[in-house]
Amino acid sequence: MPHRSSTRGFTLLELLVVLVILAVIAATAVLSVGTLGSDDQIDREARRLVALLQLATEESLFSGRDLGLYLEEDRYRFYAYSRDSALWEPVGSDASFRERKLPEGLVLSLRVEDQDVDLITAQSETDIQPQVAIFGSGELTPFELVIEREYSDIRFLIRGQADGTLQLIDESRSAI
Repeated sequence: MPHRSSTRGFTLLELLVVLVILAVIAATAVLSVGTLGSDDQIDREARRLVALLQLATEESLFSGRDLGLYLEEDRYRFYAYSRDSALWEPVGSDASFRERKLPEGLVLSLRVEDQDVDLITAQSETDIQPQVAIFGSGELTPFELVIEREYSDIRFLIRGQADGTLQLIDESRSAI
């Protein structure tokens, strides 16, 4: 009579249950941390800013007035040039051009004519000089604007050409 061993292995069903539990835990971890190489928040903010710049270019072209984009490290807003006062004034008539603060941890950096621009807060509204001008002719100041998360490799570049064309580039991928 053959001798039966008292030790037994795992059944196929037990192994499958363990694998399903591990898969659920791994999926939960990936979803809570996010995937490497992507950041929807930066993507959303970069696309919003490009859309607003396109809207400002169209508005400036149709109305014939000069608009400007004023940037700080964590926010931006649009201004219109007043020929009467010879000052840049906030665009208050259109809620699209209101001041927008970036979500926590996102920062802006700007290059105009191959020069880095210090994005400091103006002391008063009369000190405002937009770094990017959007002219009534449809042209704009050539610039490169980077939106990135502090301490991260994920960066989006918005490139504005003198002829008014805009390009959004995910620097970890290719042009969008």
